Amino acid sequence: MASRITLIASALFWVVMNGLLWQAEWGEPFTSGSELSPDLIWRKILDSPDSSVLSIRHQGRTIGSLEWHPSILEAPRSTVTAIEGMVSAPAGHSIRVSTRFHGSNSSLDRLMILGTVELSPTNTWEKLQVRVDQRPKSWEIQAEAGSDQIRMIYEEGRQRFEQTFETRNRAALQLMLAPYLTALPSGLIPDIALNHPESLAQNISIDARSDWMQIGRSRVRVYRLSARLPGQLEAIAFVSRAGELLKIQLPDRLQLVNDAIVGH
Repeated sequence: MASRITLIASALFWVVMNGLLWQAEWGEPFTSGSELSPDLIWRKILDSPDSSVLSIRHQGRTIGSLEWHPSILEAPRSTVTAIEGMVSAPAGHSIRVSTRFHGSNSSLDRLMILGTVELSPTNTWEKLQVRVDQRPKSWEIQAEAGSDQIRMIYEEGRQRFEQTFETRNRAALQLMLAPYLTALPSGLIPDIALNHPESLAQNISIDARSDWMQIGRSRVRVYRLSARLPGQLEAIAFVSRAGELLKIQLPDRLQLVNDAIVGH
């Protein structure tokens, strides 16, 4: 008798727990195309526990890969009040991006880009570091919020040069990036982004909505972020409900596709 009660109780527990999980995932109101707050989706992306590994495709051909890794920054703990196992208050977020290009038959080949940006608790950027490697050369850019200067480090073999220039010196920045900007798909970066970067953000329209995405034979609920840029350009990102990047569509048939859904 006791064994039967235990079995029935275990079965009920299993049913209830699965019901609660189903309710958490599917039970809340959901309407395809319903408008959402872009900040809500952005927070989901920043708080995602998993990295997103995506293949970079241009006009149907794979030309590289990108890894997106967000993490939560923690405030320094007090040695007096710190309790072992207790997570301290979040002090912002860090985003690490690693990009590698290959097989593009352009100056982007064998290029690796490593970028890290730190965000404050209000999601404003505080520190930025970008390193571009293409042996035997490498470039590194460092910048901090509140400073009008950008530090650039250039290395080639045993040679090393450092230069600091003001952010308003756009000519120096464009000269440094020119070899790589010209290799990107035409029209990908609007002229306003180079000539008037301060007004670019004011001319971007962002729309966030709920949507469905077909992955193999399954139809999955996702978030869709659309950004309209000057020059009739549009970028669309599909994000899982856990904040993982699934697919990003850019102009000129440039796509970033999560490796987990490649082939589906």
